[in-house]
Parts: sequence; C-alpha cells; structure tokens
Amino acid sequence: MMIPSKYWTIWLIDSPRIERNQLHNGYRPKQIKQAFEFIQCQFPDLVGKTRLSPPDNKYIQTTLWRMFCSTGDIQKRALAGLCLRCYVSERILITCKTIPHIYNTTAQIGFTYIDLLPCVLNDDGAALVILDCEGKTQYILNHDGTTRPVVKEAELFTVEILGKFNPNLDFNESLENWTMRLTRQNEKLKLVLWDFGIGTASDWGLLCKHVSRSLEQVLQKGDSEIIKAFQQVYQRDRIKLRQKGRCTEPTASQQLEILQILQQQHQHIVISSAKELIYHLKRIAETLRQEMLCKKTGSPKTVPTVIYDAKSGNYIPHPELPYYIDPDPEDVELEQWQQNFTDWLDEVLYQAVAEVIPQRIQDLEKSKGYKNFAHRFPEGLQYYYHESKSLSEIARIWGIEWSRARRIFQLDNFLEIIQYRTEEKFIERLLQVLNQSQFKKISHDSEHFKKVAVETREFIWNKVFKDAKAETLAGKNLSRNSLVAQKIRTYLDYLNILVS
Repeated sequence: MMIPSKYWTIWLIDSPRIERNQLHNGYRPKQIKQAFEFIQCQFPDLVGKTRLSPPDNKYIQTTLWRMFCSTGDIQKRALAGLCLRCYVSERILITCKTIPHIYNTTAQIGFTYIDLLPCVLNDDGAALVILDCEGKTQYILNHDGTTRPVVKEAELFTVEILGKFNPNLDFNESLENWTMRLTRQNEKLKLVLWDFGIGTASDWGLLCKHVSRSLEQVLQKGDSEIIKAFQQVYQRDRIKLRQKGRCTEPTASQQLEILQILQQQHQHIVISSAKELIYHLKRIAETLRQEMLCKKTGSPKTVPTVIYDAKSGNYIPHPELPYYIDPDPEDVELEQWQQNFTDWLDEVLYQAVAEVIPQRIQDLEKSKGYKNFAHRFPEGLQYYYHESKSLSEIARIWGIEWSRARRIFQLDNFLEIIQYRTEEKFIERLLQVLNQSQFKKISHDSEHFKKVAVETREFIWNKVFKDAKAETLAGKNLSRNSLVAQKIRTYLDYLNILVS
C-alpha cells in the first residue's frame, strides 16, 4: 500500500550527520503546496485516504502522466508533472541508497549514497516544468504563462525520467522500476562510479557490445572482422543457452569455430592457434575499454578486469575490482537493433515522402474538381514547407477559396499516409534483418515481435510525426523544421533539379 503524500512530497539534498561511525540523513522531505492542492482537486476521493491500493495508485499515475504529456492546458500539464516529480524523487533516493550496498559487499570501494545524490537528486520542486513535443527539451513555465528553455546543465533528472516513460507501451514496467533503471544508467552517476573503479565490463562483455564507427577507427586492421566472428559464435550460443550474468571466456569449441570463420572468410587475418586468438581478443577488448574510459572520464585509465597470476600461470579476476554483471544477450540484441533503427530513420522517411507526393499528384489528376491543380501541388508544398506560408496565403496566391486549398492539400491525410508508409518500410526492413537470423529473440518470439512493433510505431510518432502534426496546427509565419518537413524540402529540391 502507498501513501498519497508521495505525490506532494519531494526529496532534497541536505547535510549528512555521523553518529557512532554511522552515516545518517543527507536528505530531507519538502511538502509542495501546489502539488497537494492539485492532487486534492483532481482526486478528491483518493487524497483523503491514509493508504492507496495498487489500482488506485496506478490510476493516479496514469492520469497524471497523460495530463503531463497532453497538448492542453499548459498550467495543468506542469502541475501534473510536479506531482509525478515528487513521486519519482523518492525512488531516485532509494536507488542511490541501494547502489553502495551492491558494490561494497564485493569490494572495499568506500563510497556512500552521499557521493551519488548530487548527480540525480537535483529537483527542489520550486519551478513548474514541461517538456517539448519530443519529450527532450525542458521548459520552465513563467508566472505570466510564457516559457523559457532550461539550460542543459540545469535540466531536472525527474523530468527527464518522465519524458522517457510511457505506461501505454505493452511492457508492464512500473514507474518505480523505470526510475530505478534510469537512475542507475544516469551518465553523471556512472561517472562517479567510474572514478571509484566500478562499471568495468569483462573483456567478453565488451566484445559483445555494438562497436560504433568512432571506436572502429582506433582498432587495428582486421580487428573489426575478429569482433564480428566472435559475436557470430559467442552471442549465438549465449542466446541459445539462455546464459545470463557475467560473460566467461569462450569455450574450446567456440574458439575453434571462430578460428575457422576467420580462416575461411578473412584469409588476410593470420591467427593460427586458439591461444593467439584469445590474445587478440583480449587486446581488442582492452583497446575498447580504454577508449570508453577516456570518453567517460576525460582521461585514459588502465583498469583490466583480469591480471596474470604467476603462480598458476593463468589470468585471474582483478582483486581490486567488484564483480560486474555483463549485459544479458537480449539487452545486447536490443542495443544493436536500436542502433540499426536509428540508422534507418532518415532513409525510409525520405523513401516514403518520395512515394506519397507523386501518388498525391496522380490522385489530383484523376479528380474532376482539382485536376487543374495537380501540377501545382509541388509548388504549394514549396510555399508551405519552404516559405512557411499558411493555406490561406496559398489560396490567395492561387486565387481560390481557403476551403478549396484545404481540400487540395488534405494535410492530415497527407501526413498520415507518409506515417503509414514509413512504419511499413520500417517493419519490412526489420523482417529482412530477422530473416538473416541476426536477432534471435525477436525472430523466434511472436509476442516479443509484437512489442517491438508497438515500440517502433511509438518511436516513429514521437521522433517524427508528433512535430509534423503540431506544425499543421501552428499559426502562420512559423518555420516548419520537423524531420518530415526537412525530407519534403529535400525531395522538392530534387524535383526542381529534374525540371531545370
């Protein structure tokens, strides 16, 4: 059971105290009057209860989240967000208090939650804050109803968590678990842990990760092919055997198969033995580790996860580092999929635009009432997306009524078709990848695939079409810079080149 006051009590950093060599406090609660009054107004039947049942609590969370993400009353949005920020702040505090116990039981690291709180507990509840339509940029709501953007360094972590949370997705992840996960993944918090030597993946865990182009540039010739051969064998078996937790050294049979792949497909890579293969894999992993550390901390740091033991003649875990859990194969799989997902976005959106505009011209040509405007449709798009003219202004230029211009463009329908084609092409591209058996869990689990499809559509809407839709509702003389608008302009420029 949960107490309602969590929705109007925010947790702040405070001075810690030491009693009998034990650390106490370092934080304090603060009652937010605006949040209390808002909850009292919105949920009068629930606010008087001493305890909330799980269904009641979920109802409050979902209702507040929908208000916060709506496009309606900006004051109401900000107040709903304030109540959720209070709720989230306690879970951030709890997560920070649990992290030292996880690591200090496996190594004498010597840090406390006091070291972590400044990274993530930075919301005092004093300002009303909303997010833009993409859920990325934070805006403070001024007393006169205007807004101003929050500078990057001062962004509230509680608001960032809310912007990334979506209770409508079919993953059944609670706001509490979502907050805990994002707190542990917070970049500032991870930097503190890196400074204490925590967070260093094993060599084999590092080699399972997606290697970006910037990291490929620091590798030696042939290293990328070695990584791909390793991933082909190692990740296949890890998924097949449902292995979780820390990645261990490849088995003798895995080493042999990796060698065979390199010898058959990459003759220019000369590795003749399993011992030599392990040497190169460890060398590559250490290079990746140094680059990642350099980017995270600003300076290189040598923290190998294993060291050579002269007595046994073998490599043993580094005794000064805590035990690290490498990511599960499903997480690695999803990380690779998300990377591909981002890479596909521009390409498939442009393809959709390039198909829909000619099709719209053909539809106008077949129309009795508007066929004379078919050849002028690209010109109208030019006015709308290049010069930011309104439909009324375009109608005056063309010498027709506004209602007639609206029926020619049918902007809502136009964008919906582009959205549908974009989603369709994404799914087609995803199925192509699945047929190549690159993502085992997605391809062999229909329910998982459905979830991926839902997340795909949600991502496309938030990343692309939410802004495009908002542009059609905005006033005149407002520049149109959504990703859809950019692709339409690119395609119109291509048409102009063809004509000239």
